[in-house]
Amino acid sequence: MEDVFTILMQRRSVRAFTDQQVPDESIDAIVQAGLHAATAMNRQSWHITVVQDAALLKQISAAVAQVLIDSEIPSLMERGNNPDFSVFHHAPTVLFVSGDGSHYSQADCANASQNMCLAASALHLGSCYIGSFVQAFDHDAGKSLLTRFSLPEGYRPVFAVAIGYADQVPVLSEAPRDFRVTYIR
Repeated sequence: MEDVFTILMQRRSVRAFTDQQVPDESIDAIVQAGLHAATAMNRQSWHITVVQDAALLKQISAAVAQVLIDSEIPSLMERGNNPDFSVFHHAPTVLFVSGDGSHYSQADCANASQNMCLAASALHLGSCYIGSFVQAFDHDAGKSLLTRFSLPEGYRPVFAVAIGYADQVPVLSEAPRDFRVTYIR
């Protein structure tokens, strides 16, 4: 396994996946990495739902597409009308991270999502951290889909992590720009 700094510096979002399903052992390891993320006051205010049901993922994507179409913003409408649109980039597995809505829950869910992306990279899998799907569950086209998640009372999806075998070579971006860091000593 690569060292943690290599994984941190080289992890990139993958937006094209093969249809090969990820082995259960890898999914379990990735989920465990999420469950071991840091949380405010150790509240662990998340619930992770592993979805490998291709039909459900397509239904959620269709609901997101409808939200984009209904936005009346030309660029979003064009994206939503694309017959190949998939908010999850056709990943065979999507890990949904739901929060309980408490004060630090969104940060807790973000930590879990990032841990799972890094774990996927450590296992030589592609991942993409996604938040743009959430509006689907508030739209008429997707409200009923949320019931499939069997979430505990008060929990709502906040982030998703698409996982799979990359069908692209992610481009490593340039080094971060210096002006993004200030030192006060």
